[in-house]
Amino acid sequence: MNQPRLLVVTPTLGTSEFLRETVESVSSQGLQLTHLLSCPRDRMADLAREYPHCEVVADAGREGAIYGALNAALAARPEGWDWFTYINDDDALSPGFGDVTRRHLAREHPEPVSYGDVRVIDETNQTISLLTTERDPRFIPAVLRAGISPLSQQGMLFARDVVTGGFNTKYRVCADLDLWTRAMAAGRQFRYYPVEVARFRVRRGQISGDVELTRREQDEIVRRAFPNAGSWPQCFLAKWRYRLMNLPRYLARSRSVGWITSGEILATGKQAS
Repeated sequence: MNQPRLLVVTPTLGTSEFLRETVESVSSQGLQLTHLLSCPRDRMADLAREYPHCEVVADAGREGAIYGALNAALAARPEGWDWFTYINDDDALSPGFGDVTRRHLAREHPEPVSYGDVRVIDETNQTISLLTTERDPRFIPAVLRAGISPLSQQGMLFARDVVTGGFNTKYRVCADLDLWTRAMAAGRQFRYYPVEVARFRVRRGQISGDVELTRREQDEIVRRAFPNAGSWPQCFLAKWRYRLMNLPRYLARSRSVGWITSGEILATGKQAS
C-alpha cells in the first residue's frame, strides 16, 4: 500500500529571518511530503533558487494575507496529497511531528485531525513554555465556550477532505480556528498525542498580537460552531479542569516571563528571561 502523502504549506513574504529554519524543520522530518512556499509573485524566483527542494507558488496578494496565501497554495496543488499541515515562516515543526505523523497514519482508521504539544519560543529560540492544551477532545467545545482557545494549529494534521474549500479569509487571525472548529462541529474525530510537534515563535509585531481582534473573531467562530456546547456550570467546570490540568505549564511560563496571560505575551512580544 502506498504511503499517505503529506502537503506542507508555508505562507511567507520571503523576508523572514527564520524562514530557513522553518524549511529545514520540514525537510528533516523523514516523511514523504511536498513543501510549498506561498509568496508574493516578485519573490518566487529568489525563493525557488534558495530552496530548490520546495515548490514555490504565488500567493493571493497583500489583501489575501496568510489565509489567502494558504488558499492559493491549495488551489495550485489540487492533487498529489492526502494529508495537510501548514507552518508559518517564523515557526518550525519539531522532530516529534514526523514521529506523530507516522504513528497516526499507521492507524487502521486515523482520525481526520491530530494535534500535539506546541513549545512557545522567543526570537532567540529560548523556551517560554509549552502551550496549554486540552488533551481530551471531548472537552474542547465547552473550553472554547468558556473563552479559552485550547490548542494551536502548529503541527496539526488534517485529512484532505477537512481542508476542502480552504480557509475563510473573512478572518484575519483565526481562520485556522474556524477550519478545525467546523470540522469538530461536523462530527470529525480528533486525536491528541502527548508529543511536542511544533514550535511557535513569539515576536514583536506579529498579527496574532492583536488580542482584541483575536477575541472578537474567536467569539464569533465559537458561537456559530458550538451554540449549545454546555450550560454555564458545565463551561465553568471545563475551564477550571483545564486550568488545573495545565498548572505545570502555567508555572513554567511564570518562571520565564512572569505572571502574565498568553494574550499579553502575544501583545507585547514578551521574551524569555
